[in-house]
Amino acid sequence: MKKRKDWTLKWIGLTGGIATGKSAAKKLLEGLGYKVIDADIIARLVVDPAHQGYRLVVSHFGNSIISPDGAINRSALAEIIFKSDEQKQKLEALLHPLIQAEVQKQKKLHQESGQHICFYDVPLLFEKNLQQQFDFTILVWCDLETQKARLKARNNLTDQQIDERLRAQMPLSEKLPLANFCLDNSTTLHNLDLQVKNLIGKIL
Repeated sequence: MKKRKDWTLKWIGLTGGIATGKSAAKKLLEGLGYKVIDADIIARLVVDPAHQGYRLVVSHFGNSIISPDGAINRSALAEIIFKSDEQKQKLEALLHPLIQAEVQKQKKLHQESGQHICFYDVPLLFEKNLQQQFDFTILVWCDLETQKARLKARNNLTDQQIDERLRAQMPLSEKLPLANFCLDNSTTLHNLDLQVKNLIGKIL
């Protein structure tokens, strides 16, 4: 029988806008030995062809979103949901229960393994008003022009596609006052690393 854990796991939400450097912050946290549950990875997991989510999504959106290898074509699906709030909400309604079940499963495993802090990397933390679920929230942000430049370089998107993706998220200026802690990733990775280490000290 496992010994009962008598501490409370610190549950910390990590978020940011698209192309602000949230993934870089996540890697830095993992490099320090902390566990980070990634909502995007779980979202991909639940639409694997062997998973129930795959059948639900294909049933609603049709075979046009299936790649030649049988997997869901994420780019084709993105084009649909970024142009229609109704379709975006439908996708979220299909997958949210499956994602949340997997998140809670992983969170429990981390606590049982002896972790005192666990981060949840979730892009739409403030859009979905999830902040009350966490002990603390962290926002990774950068200025708008830097965000657009990174998005264009990384994803090779048109200006219209960039604007569509930015409109799908709450503006960073509105997220800043909602977060308990903010990490400014407008400059260098080294600077972000220093901020992450300083932040861990504050949380501990």
